[in-house]
Amino acid sequence: MSIAEIFESGERKQDKGHFRNLVLLARADGGVSEEEQVLLNRIARRLSLTQAQVEDICENPERYPVTPPSGKEERIERFVQLCEMIALDGEVTSGEQKVIHRIAIALGFTEGNYNELFEKTIKMFKEGKTRTMILEELI
Repeated sequence: MSIAEIFESGERKQDKGHFRNLVLLARADGGVSEEEQVLLNRIARRLSLTQAQVEDICENPERYPVTPPSGKEERIERFVQLCEMIALDGEVTSGEQKVIHRIAIALGFTEGNYNELFEKTIKMFKEGKTRTMILEELI
């Protein structure tokens, strides 16, 4: 662990943990599709992750714990990004469901609100709604 990692902000750790979750979801159905890679790259840029950080997270996801945001809106936003990753190929696999369920609980969602939120979010993506439209509806 470098000195920079020791003094890394909580928000930075959250961003890396979130990206790790996205990588795990992208891999949950056996591999990372081209569409999933495009989304990963876009989110990595939005989170200001360097190429070296992205590569390390992809190669060593176990080194990056889930650090949930404290605000409800940010947790919902992260959850919606996770659902977007799942919805890209139009099919929700059991592997993806297991991974997102674990992540949702780690983000602070309960069993009850997770199931409802997951079904509603996936349905909206399948209807062609954008992430922004979904966030406006959920928040």
